[in-house]
Amino acid sequence: MSRILLCWELGADYQHLLSLQAIARFYHNKGHEIWVAGRDVSKLKRLFSDVKIHVLAAPFADSSADLGLEKQAPRSYADYLRRCGYHHSDSLSGLVSAWISLFSFVKPDLLLFDHAPTALLAARDLAVGKVSVGASFSVPDDNRPAGIFFPGDLAKQDIVRYEEDLVKNINKVCLEFGLPRINNLADLFADLDNCIFQTYSELDHYGYRSAVQRRNTVYTGTAVTEFSEPAVFPHFKGPKIYCHVKGSVETPVLLKTLQAIECSVIVLADGIPESIIRAHQSRHILYINKPVSMRDVLDKSTFAILNGGSSVSLFMKAGIPVALFPLHVEQFLMVKRVEALNAGIQLNLSSIDTALQGLQKVNSRQKKVAVGLFEDKYANESAGNELLLQLALVEQNFLFEKMKI
Repeated sequence: MSRILLCWELGADYQHLLSLQAIARFYHNKGHEIWVAGRDVSKLKRLFSDVKIHVLAAPFADSSADLGLEKQAPRSYADYLRRCGYHHSDSLSGLVSAWISLFSFVKPDLLLFDHAPTALLAARDLAVGKVSVGASFSVPDDNRPAGIFFPGDLAKQDIVRYEEDLVKNINKVCLEFGLPRINNLADLFADLDNCIFQTYSELDHYGYRSAVQRRNTVYTGTAVTEFSEPAVFPHFKGPKIYCHVKGSVETPVLLKTLQAIECSVIVLADGIPESIIRAHQSRHILYINKPVSMRDVLDKSTFAILNGGSSVSLFMKAGIPVALFPLHVEQFLMVKRVEALNAGIQLNLSSIDTALQGLQKVNSRQKKVAVGLFEDKYANESAGNELLLQLALVEQNFLFEKMKI
């Protein structure tokens, strides 16, 4: 039996938990000891009720307020990381020290990272397998600078400076803890033995990756998560719309728009205030507060309204167009990938009229044909089976082979 540590440091999307749940269940059933260092430990025990795990709180930081950048989107992965404790070597030192202590306590035989760059940094001198799992956003491309979010920023000096300053802070911390230093941000992620991205290559947040990165990267697709509660749409005419967006200032515009059209809607109220829900009640809109069977949703939905997380690939594989309303840069990058395939739209919620125009567009024949091509390409592939195959290969390469030595 080997000891496996799953590290989840950044990102608050529910999909992080679902991804870790599937991975933990697989290795638990193989007889391994499972440890999870999670950003939100309050949800771990409930979601992992059928898997014996050891839970630890993952070290993480949010320095957006310190930098006065709460309302500004990051422009590159280096800019993103400086908002997560990398803006000063002292704060990064504290995070790395905490991860090193955590590793010393757990003594893992295998490290799995679901958006945990500081855990990866702290593990630079550990002689264990290191595998990234989850969303492609968590591993930037290996360009110089790495992970530029907006193409218009390619030649801007501040983008270059963000990475240069970040590398200086990282190397100060590496010197402090006796870790190998890096030349650029891409060097940090070059430590990964494998990347298992639970999406499709067309939906990789960074688009094209170099041959070096592709050599150790596998796209498994997103597996359909099972929830026992059936999805029952209200019995009304019009398209069946599944809506899962987090509460925001634009949410009332979206709900007013759904009230105004002939349709049948399920709204997963994720952080939408109860007062907003009460103000937008309609017989053809069903509000739910916990996930329902995604297989039911995929079988019945005409189109979906989402922020732009990993569930986008579920709907596209099922041939369902998506209207996306991104709230942060990771979701914005997903919008660009979907729009490049002509399989969905970015929803404009500045008014009911613009929202109506967007919903009409996403329900058009053009979008259905485009997403149908995506569905046909992956019709014979099982994301769940592919993920299990890749996890078994990781076990073979990094646990069984080590036991033979």
